Amino acid sequence: MMQILYVFKRRIFAVWIIPSYIPPQYLTPYHSTFKTKARGLIHNRVAFQMHRILKDPKGRYIILVCTINSRIYTLVSIYAPNAAQSQFLSQVLQKVTDIQSGTLVICGDLNMGLTSLKRPFVVTCSQHVTSSQRFRQLLHRYNLYDAWLLLHPTERDYTFRSRVHNSYSRIDYFLISGSALPYTIDCTILPLTWSDHSPVILTLGDAYQTYTRPPWRLRDNLLLHEPARIAIQAALDNYFKENVTPDVNRLTIWQAHKAVITGECIKWATHFRKQYISRRLDLLTKLQDLDTRNKTAPSQEITDP
Repeated sequence: MMQILYVFKRRIFAVWIIPSYIPPQYLTPYHSTFKTKARGLIHNRVAFQMHRILKDPKGRYIILVCTINSRIYTLVSIYAPNAAQSQFLSQVLQKVTDIQSGTLVICGDLNMGLTSLKRPFVVTCSQHVTSSQRFRQLLHRYNLYDAWLLLHPTERDYTFRSRVHNSYSRIDYFLISGSALPYTIDCTILPLTWSDHSPVILTLGDAYQTYTRPPWRLRDNLLLHEPARIAIQAALDNYFKENVTPDVNRLTIWQAHKAVITGECIKWATHFRKQYISRRLDLLTKLQDLDTRNKTAPSQEITDP
């Protein structure tokens, strides 16, 4: 499977395969300008080939035509302005139509909220009604589908929280072409954490090809942990004590010790990784619980520290 993540705080979409850990050094960046509002990151272990790239001089969109795992995609990242959003989106979609090839996936902050938590069923602003209608007309004209709404038709969730008004709206979208529907598996809105926008993940089923796993490398911070350092030193001392004998070649002893010490380091690295995942999961669970409670019934008691 392949996942595409949209993170508003950095206006980034990232593409990777599952399962995969994504350290920064394994991501290839694509951006529209130096001080960019729209960016893309492609995991280096994804079989990726760039065909064409179109950048907005103002940094509000980037369009990539590429092949990912033998399938052609047109990936678009958008950051719409606060006014005339429908007009801006229409202009971008026209540019996309001119160069589109393969499956179209659009992600970004469109700055158009169709609903608000405090007024989920009542729209009082005629301008907002017009904006919503134009947005739906654009989706229909270009054969685009709101991936999250398509997969969660009976649910209500939001991607943006106004800290001033303590209200919620969904303004971050994944828009997919009709050709992507057969292998669209899920679209998930993640909990609000360090930003006022929630990350959104689109999961596409795909037969993927990956490069081989990169070689294991020792992380320096492992040796800064005193119990780990003592255990590694003890493993080294014990290994040489048991294996340095007259009947064993010294070169063999030296080469074999690398596997022993690597195994000990991997054991401690795995231990720290499990601790990190446990703490992170506990924190995310608490944040999601608070976020869900505040979406259901906004309260200053929840949002104020």
